[in-house]
Amino acid sequence: MRPKAPKAPTRALLPQPVARIVGLAALGALGALEWQRLVGGLSSGRALLWVLVALGAAAAVLGAERLPAGRLRVLALPAVTVIALFLGYWLSGAGLKLLKPHGWDDLLSGLGGGLQALGTVRMPYVSADPWPRIVLELLGAELLILAGLLTFWPRSPRAGDARVPLTPPERGYPFVAVAVLFVVVASPVISLGGTASSLLLGLGLAALTVVFLWLERLPLRPGLGVAGLIAVALLGALPIAAAADRGQPWFDYRSFAESLGPDDPVRFSWNQSYGPITWPRDGNEIMRVSSKEPLYWKARNLDVFFKDGWTTRSEPLDPGPDPLFSLDLPDDVQDAPASWTHTVSVSIRRMRIRDVIGAGTTESITDGSRGVEQGISPGTWDAPSVLRRGDSYTAKVYVPTPTQEQLADATTGAVERQPDERVITVPFKPSEVRSIPRSAASIIAKTKAGPITDAEVHFSSWEGVGADRVSFPGTGRSDFDVDSVMRRSIYEQTWELSKKLKSESAQPMDYVRAVYDYLHGPSFRYVERPPQPPAGQAPLEYFINQTHEGYCQHYAGAMALMLRMAGIPARVATGFSPGGFSARKKAWIVRDTDAHAWVEVWFDKYGWVTIDPTPNATPARSQIAALAPLRGASPPPAAADTGAADAAANTEKPNISVRPELRLGVDEPISGATASDSGGISFWIWALGVLVVAVIVLAVALFLRRPRGKTPMDRAINEVENALERVGRPVTVGTTMTQLERRLGSHSPEVKAYLAALAAGRYALSPPPLPRSGRRALRRALAQGLGFGGGLRALWALPPRVERPAREPRSRTFEVDTTVRVQS
Repeated sequence: MRPKAPKAPTRALLPQPVARIVGLAALGALGALEWQRLVGGLSSGRALLWVLVALGAAAAVLGAERLPAGRLRVLALPAVTVIALFLGYWLSGAGLKLLKPHGWDDLLSGLGGGLQALGTVRMPYVSADPWPRIVLELLGAELLILAGLLTFWPRSPRAGDARVPLTPPERGYPFVAVAVLFVVVASPVISLGGTASSLLLGLGLAALTVVFLWLERLPLRPGLGVAGLIAVALLGALPIAAAADRGQPWFDYRSFAESLGPDDPVRFSWNQSYGPITWPRDGNEIMRVSSKEPLYWKARNLDVFFKDGWTTRSEPLDPGPDPLFSLDLPDDVQDAPASWTHTVSVSIRRMRIRDVIGAGTTESITDGSRGVEQGISPGTWDAPSVLRRGDSYTAKVYVPTPTQEQLADATTGAVERQPDERVITVPFKPSEVRSIPRSAASIIAKTKAGPITDAEVHFSSWEGVGADRVSFPGTGRSDFDVDSVMRRSIYEQTWELSKKLKSESAQPMDYVRAVYDYLHGPSFRYVERPPQPPAGQAPLEYFINQTHEGYCQHYAGAMALMLRMAGIPARVATGFSPGGFSARKKAWIVRDTDAHAWVEVWFDKYGWVTIDPTPNATPARSQIAALAPLRGASPPPAAADTGAADAAANTEKPNISVRPELRLGVDEPISGATASDSGGISFWIWALGVLVVAVIVLAVALFLRRPRGKTPMDRAINEVENALERVGRPVTVGTTMTQLERRLGSHSPEVKAYLAALAAGRYALSPPPLPRSGRRALRRALAQGLGFGGGLRALWALPPRVERPAREPRSRTFEVDTTVRVQS
């Protein structure tokens, strides 16, 4: 009976490297095209470049493993990793100059801010701030590259692994790599919800996952193998497709990313109480604005003066067929210089606010990370949901900056663009309150009986358009004797002052200058905790005529009030001064100390012109921009705080100029600013950098000082000899392990057992592992007699070490076909 020949082993359909490269390319391409959905405007070609780099990294790791043993092979894998990660960074568009040491601060702050911004921005991301886009592209590229590196990353074989014919060599971490690829594919579904082709996506994802993991195990003649793969793919596609077809995100990434930010974002209220300053003033960066020119960043218009202060309009205006912001522009705005129209990009930092920060008159908002709408006051915009860290947008703004010569004879109020722009509501003095008797109320229609406590005063324009008149809210009565009504009000003294200054002014700008000069008189002082007015007296009346002490709210509110009394349309604007310019960041850095209030004055030909009456050396003004000096006045020194000079007599420069040192981009950290908010590298970043460098140096030193030897026992013996030499106790030539055991074994039984194990295992075929306790005991023995610092010296001489396991010899299976021919 002939013996049965053994069955030949079955060969695989594709070699393992080819099979995994094919699976990586297919699954990586699917992930890159899905990740593309997160970034608006990201081309498919650029996303597929990430896949090419990942494939190159996988092939390079595979090639590095085949290099001859030695230092070249040891350094090849780290070099491949660094180069691949660098290419991923380069493809994200972050900029190579940020990799230089002086750019690390910008890089880390940008990546941190962009990561935190992912909690608030809308996907796909198309907003003005580049860092969320850079973070998204960097994550997509580096995840794919990580999967490529893991695909063939070498690992030490486990002892006793038996290899069957269809089992490929142990190489790489395919299950970890496919998990990373699954993250890349699933993240857009998690963040954006499913698409119309969710079933196809689930089918493709499951099928390609199965291909990536098991294509290398498929036999040359697959037969039922292909059917099994298809069945597994279909079974995997059904639950994945059902989850992807939910139409909503699986995971609330906004809440997760926002939890990475600070717990105490800065908030602002623009209501003017004229009390002590209570808003945050810690020097935190709250906003970053990219603009070619420094502007006053406006949040809100306070265009209504009601009784004791300025407030916002409560009812929207009707612009007719035109957009609402057109009411904030002059009729011939198309003839204005192009330099008065700016495009600015705003990135919100540590702040939460519903007001969309712009400048002058904001005409449009584009590239917003969340929806916005026009505000009640023309030229302002609001966000239905709160703007917060990471939100960004681009604003088109109109900010007129006519020269003082142009303003000298400019008209104002000839045409009323907005109703009630020359109206104030004033309370009467308690002694001047009059009542309407019931008998009169019953006779006159729409008249209610009771006291008349305040009056709504309408002033005619400087040009004489309209008539002075007074209405009494809730009574149906009116009057035309404005002077009599104002003398009965609590603003009698301010009214008399306004009349006096107006009588001395020929043109509206002359009056503006006169009010400005009055508020800059020697008796006025900037204080942050002004005295409070007594009961029955208005804060601004008290400031203008008695205390002369206040801050930006007082100065801006007083000037706008006096301008309206003269028939000049004026309002208070609130927001932020320009801040400090950073040349490195190419943006104006706005901090909470830049919160400010100023005045906007209407001129018929130009629109709303910014005038800042707040004096020099205030927390906001000391950061930035100044009104141009008077004609003929010598400019202040570059290092001095120019503050607000007169706004009325320069024929060469516009109203706003910038301190010279800000044009150079100093961006010095201000008093009270934390290190992380300053322009330089913060302490913790320096400390982290020093720690990283120290770890790298230590790792290189330990690598160079590693023990040499072919076997673990040889390396252990050499390490003991080197350690004795490093602590000043070298062994002499010819010293045997037995002598060394007698010399050091007296310190403790552990040391003796450790050295005995070295001696016994040196020539053993399969030596047992050395006890860790003996190594620690040997280190203690080396430290004895070394005095102070002996423990550190012994640790340096004999550092902790993890011995790599010995490589198992590779086994190979050869098929030998022997034929025996017997000749008779």
